[in-house]
Amino acid sequence: MSELRTFIAVEVDEAVKKNLTEFLNRLKETSSDVRWVDVQNIHITLKFLGYIEEAHLSAVKEIIRKAIKGIRPFTIKFRGAGAFPKLERPRVVFVSAGDDSGSLSKIQSQLEEGLAELGIEREDRPYHPHLTLGRVKSIQNIEALVKLMARYTGHDFGEEQVSRVVLMQSQLTPKGPTYTELDKFPLV
Repeated sequence: MSELRTFIAVEVDEAVKKNLTEFLNRLKETSSDVRWVDVQNIHITLKFLGYIEEAHLSAVKEIIRKAIKGIRPFTIKFRGAGAFPKLERPRVVFVSAGDDSGSLSKIQSQLEEGLAELGIEREDRPYHPHLTLGRVKSIQNIEALVKLMARYTGHDFGEEQVSRVVLMQSQLTPKGPTYTELDKFPLV
């Protein structure tokens, strides 16, 4: 039986990706030691599942269907650059994803519940919807990166209408991960 490395996500539309590309290009100019995410791979992760047996895919899909049941399409606003654990000591560089309706957090919480019953470990940190832009590898030129990011803490990167959730496969390669859509789940 084969295993697939998977996650559940919300994709980002092209208009937002265009804004993120411009921002990423500015960040790269700092020459900081960061492994930047390919803009085409940027998404909001709802739940990283890790490696799961192909035989469990149908159960995962059913959990996703239950988690989104009754949730209508909603708007997400991408506003403000930030970093985990904090801007002054970045390990992960991101843009925040805000959802005034609370739908994103509701879906994520329901996924955690359902997937825990399958034996998939719950996330031990509070959910903070975001778009990961890069992972810091060393402190080289970190001051320049932090200084530039601080100028974007309230920046508006756009908004989009969320109309579906996707189940993705992630294959690790030497050039970075490649993502393949396994299934999509429309919000109605």
